[in-house]
Amino acid sequence: MTLVSFHYLALAICLACLLMQLRVKHKQTAHILFAIFCGSLAMIAAKKITGHSVGAYQYLIGMGACATCNCYWLLARSMFRKHQPIALVHIAVAVVIALLVVIKQGYLFANAQWMSADNRFTLLTGVLSELTTLLSSCVLVLTFWEGCRGFNDCTRIEKSQRVLFLATFGLAVGISKSMQPYFIQSPELKDWTVSIITLFVLVSTQVQLLWRFGFSGKHANSGSAPASRAVSNTESVTCSDDGGPLLEALNRLIHEEQFYLQPNLKVADLARALDVPEYRVSRALKPQLKEANFNQFINRLRIEYAQKLLQDPKNQHWPVLVIGLESGFASVGPFTRAFKSVTGTTPNQYRKQVQKNEHAATFQ
Repeated sequence: MTLVSFHYLALAICLACLLMQLRVKHKQTAHILFAIFCGSLAMIAAKKITGHSVGAYQYLIGMGACATCNCYWLLARSMFRKHQPIALVHIAVAVVIALLVVIKQGYLFANAQWMSADNRFTLLTGVLSELTTLLSSCVLVLTFWEGCRGFNDCTRIEKSQRVLFLATFGLAVGISKSMQPYFIQSPELKDWTVSIITLFVLVSTQVQLLWRFGFSGKHANSGSAPASRAVSNTESVTCSDDGGPLLEALNRLIHEEQFYLQPNLKVADLARALDVPEYRVSRALKPQLKEANFNQFINRLRIEYAQKLLQDPKNQHWPVLVIGLESGFASVGPFTRAFKSVTGTTPNQYRKQVQKNEHAATFQ
């Protein structure tokens, strides 16, 4: 097989994986991110296939290859983090890396079209390349960290999934780095190696998504997305007895799966996770609510979780904002108000009181 033929094969597999994500009925965040990742890899393959035959326009194609390592980092977060996997700051970092790639490719296009090859702005290309490489290396490390983070707290199946992810990612990076000295002598070897590694990661990631979410996207077995793991089978949720199996499923979903730690949780989110009508969830939960409404019920669970975090000596260096985010609140303001309404003190006051009590107990 020639290198060009392999690029055609890679393009076909990228498009096939992308179409598989589009056909998933219950799409999770991971499916959307992987579809973007596949599209970006498809643009890389298309650029390699066209080569210099399209002239400067190859750089316009290269603009589409701006969602590789940055998008894969977000994908890893969505797969392995249970609560608030992707925040605005994570999206901002990914967008910055994407913009650097687009700017560099745009500059190369302009340089090839209208400028001379030895113009004084050549330094800009080098700066953009170095900055992109630096940020990309950082997110690669963070991607690997996502697979390691919380490994000991995972179930056996989740650990197996993480091992596959870490093995794939580690092998890809390890081979790429170890082959660097040979790439200088043979650019074609570099092209072959990078293409094979990319295809290997692509196929492995598709397998991992199928393993975690199934073909429909709703049978997740670990915590990165809403799942129907809280129920044993479809019949237990679709039965007409809202006070029995459905309530049991809801309790498992809220307490064992800790759905209350998801920011802006609504009854509709629980209904969607269990694939039942929203009115049935509301009817099943109503007798169990000791609070005025669903939001207060969820907030009380979050505050109880936050109290445990504040009491843990390992978390003494955590700012109140981090405690609030880990407990399912979107910002520090609502967290502080909700905490005070339940406990009568602010989070900082509560932490100081806990420390004071522990100090007093030490000298008794």
